[in-house]
Amino acid sequence: MTTYPIGEPSETRIRTDNWNTAALRQMTVEQLLHLGAFEMVYLRAGMHDGEMLFVLHGADGVPLVAADDVETAVDVAIRHGLEFVAVH
Repeated sequence: MTTYPIGEPSETRIRTDNWNTAALRQMTVEQLLHLGAFEMVYLRAGMHDGEMLFVLHGADGVPLVAADDVETAVDVAIRHGLEFVAVH
Protein backbone atom coordinates (compact mmCIF):
# COMPACT_ATOMS: atom_id res chain seq x y z
CA MET A 1 0.00 0.00 0.00
CA THR A 2 1.20 3.47 -0.82
CA THR A 3 -0.07 6.71 0.70
CA TYR A 4 0.11 10.07 -1.01
CA PRO A 5 -0.21 13.41 0.79
CA ILE A 6 -3.04 15.53 -0.65
CA GLY A 7 -2.37 18.92 0.85
CA GLU A 8 -3.19 19.13 4.51
CA PRO A 9 -1.09 16.95 6.86
CA SER A 10 -4.22 15.15 8.10
CA GLU A 11 -5.45 14.33 4.59
CA THR A 12 -4.06 11.23 2.94
CA ARG A 13 -5.20 9.37 -0.13
CA ILE A 14 -4.85 5.61 0.09
CA ARG A 15 -3.92 3.65 -3.00
CA THR A 16 -4.15 -0.08 -2.52
CA ASP A 17 -5.09 -3.22 -4.36
CA ASN A 18 -6.38 -4.67 -1.10
CA TRP A 19 -9.83 -3.19 -0.52
CA ASN A 20 -10.02 -4.80 2.94
CA THR A 21 -7.10 -2.66 4.08
CA ALA A 22 -8.71 0.46 2.67
CA ALA A 23 -12.03 -0.40 4.36
CA LEU A 24 -10.33 -0.94 7.73
CA ARG A 25 -8.67 2.47 7.49
CA GLN A 26 -12.08 4.09 7.00
CA MET A 27 -13.73 2.43 10.03
CA THR A 28 -14.73 4.46 13.05
CA VAL A 29 -13.34 3.72 16.51
CA GLU A 30 -16.71 2.23 17.49
CA GLN A 31 -16.66 -0.10 14.47
CA LEU A 32 -13.10 -1.19 15.24
CA LEU A 33 -14.07 -2.00 18.83
CA HIS A 34 -16.63 -4.53 17.57
CA LEU A 35 -14.40 -6.00 14.88
CA GLY A 36 -14.02 -9.70 15.59
CA ALA A 37 -15.97 -9.46 18.85
CA PHE A 38 -17.97 -12.56 17.99
CA GLU A 39 -15.11 -14.53 16.45
CA MET A 40 -12.14 -14.20 18.79
CA VAL A 41 -11.65 -15.02 22.45
CA TYR A 42 -8.93 -14.94 25.04
CA LEU A 43 -8.55 -17.08 28.15
CA ARG A 44 -7.91 -15.80 31.67
CA ALA A 45 -7.46 -17.77 34.85
CA GLY A 46 -8.65 -16.51 38.19
CA MET A 47 -9.91 -17.46 41.61
CA HIS A 48 -13.63 -17.46 42.41
CA ASP A 49 -14.88 -18.58 45.84
CA GLY A 50 -11.51 -20.24 46.48
CA GLU A 51 -11.66 -22.21 43.24
CA MET A 52 -9.49 -21.74 40.13
CA LEU A 53 -11.61 -21.02 37.06
CA PHE A 54 -10.70 -20.44 33.42
CA VAL A 55 -12.85 -17.82 31.72
CA LEU A 56 -13.24 -17.27 27.99
CA HIS A 57 -13.62 -13.57 27.23
CA GLY A 58 -14.87 -12.15 23.94
CA ALA A 59 -12.67 -9.76 22.00
CA ASP A 60 -14.56 -6.90 23.65
CA GLY A 61 -13.67 -8.19 27.14
CA VAL A 62 -17.08 -9.62 28.02
CA PRO A 63 -16.85 -12.94 29.93
CA LEU A 64 -18.50 -15.67 27.87
CA VAL A 65 -18.07 -18.92 29.80
CA ALA A 66 -16.23 -20.22 32.86
CA ALA A 67 -14.72 -23.71 33.05
CA ASP A 68 -12.98 -25.77 35.70
CA ASP A 69 -10.01 -26.57 33.45
CA VAL A 70 -8.23 -25.24 30.39
CA GLU A 71 -9.14 -28.24 28.22
CA THR A 72 -12.88 -27.66 28.73
CA ALA A 73 -12.55 -23.95 27.95
CA VAL A 74 -10.59 -24.71 24.77
CA ASP A 75 -13.14 -27.36 23.76
CA VAL A 76 -16.01 -24.88 24.16
CA ALA A 77 -14.19 -22.32 21.99
CA ILE A 78 -13.44 -24.89 19.28
CA ARG A 79 -17.03 -26.22 19.23
CA HIS A 80 -18.28 -22.68 18.68
CA GLY A 81 -15.75 -21.86 15.96
CA LEU A 82 -13.95 -19.22 18.01
CA GLU A 83 -10.28 -18.39 17.61
CA PHE A 84 -7.86 -17.59 20.42
CA VAL A 85 -5.80 -14.42 20.48
CA ALA A 86 -2.81 -13.79 22.72
CA VAL A 87 -3.18 -11.04 25.28
CA HIS A 88 0.02 -9.59 26.70
